[in-house]
Amino acid sequence: MKFTILGCGGSNGVPEVGCECVVCKSENPKNNRTRVSILVESDNTKILIDTSTDLRQQALNNKIKHVDAVLYTHDHADHVAGIDDIKLLSKDKKPIPAYMDERTHTFLMQRFPYIFRQFSPLYPPRLTPNIIKTDENFMVGDIRVQSLPQIHGGIHSLGFKFGKLTYSTDLNKIPELSYKLLEGTEVWILDCMRYYWMPSHAYLELILNWVARVNPKLTVLTHMAHTMEYDELKRILPKHIIPAYDGMVIDL
Repeated sequence: MKFTILGCGGSNGVPEVGCECVVCKSENPKNNRTRVSILVESDNTKILIDTSTDLRQQALNNKIKHVDAVLYTHDHADHVAGIDDIKLLSKDKKPIPAYMDERTHTFLMQRFPYIFRQFSPLYPPRLTPNIIKTDENFMVGDIRVQSLPQIHGGIHSLGFKFGKLTYSTDLNKIPELSYKLLEGTEVWILDCMRYYWMPSHAYLELILNWVARVNPKLTVLTHMAHTMEYDELKRILPKHIIPAYDGMVIDL
């Protein structure tokens, strides 16, 4: 399978609007980060994780012409606000199946009802909602997906496992059940917002402890804020932990 990091930035993206810090002014393209999202591909199936605020630009940057399904981690704006752009990514303009937990379903139906229901012949629905359990194992096309429960500050979010790769963004605590589900993970794409403590996201010291317990061969840091400079991270991190960058591809 092929995994493409469409975006690896925090909710503000990098550079942040109005910021003059070293990272925001950096000429290194790997410090330019759109909002967090990935594309999962087999020979026959393409799965988009989250419809980020930057979905349109991510689709253009990575030449994405269609997706077969969408998985939602949770309902925060940086993960759902690009939902309207999904209309250009469906085959034959048919609704795309979308998988989400109950909370995310409730939010999206309230905020974007026109995406799921036909209110006019001119505006067909774009997504078909499928509510999943937080620890559900299911198939999307020819790709097997395992959802993992996560704690994200005051709410829950979902991680997703695809064989030997697990995607875990927007979390600051891992339930014991999810440690069990993480077994066999060789590549872990993992939230690391900042160097120091945050109330709702993972940070460097915390993820080092998680990685020591899960013991993947490779950990790729995502959802990084503008305090996280790419070359500095490469310098200080052990070789089995690396920062992501927009457009990064992992083949398994």
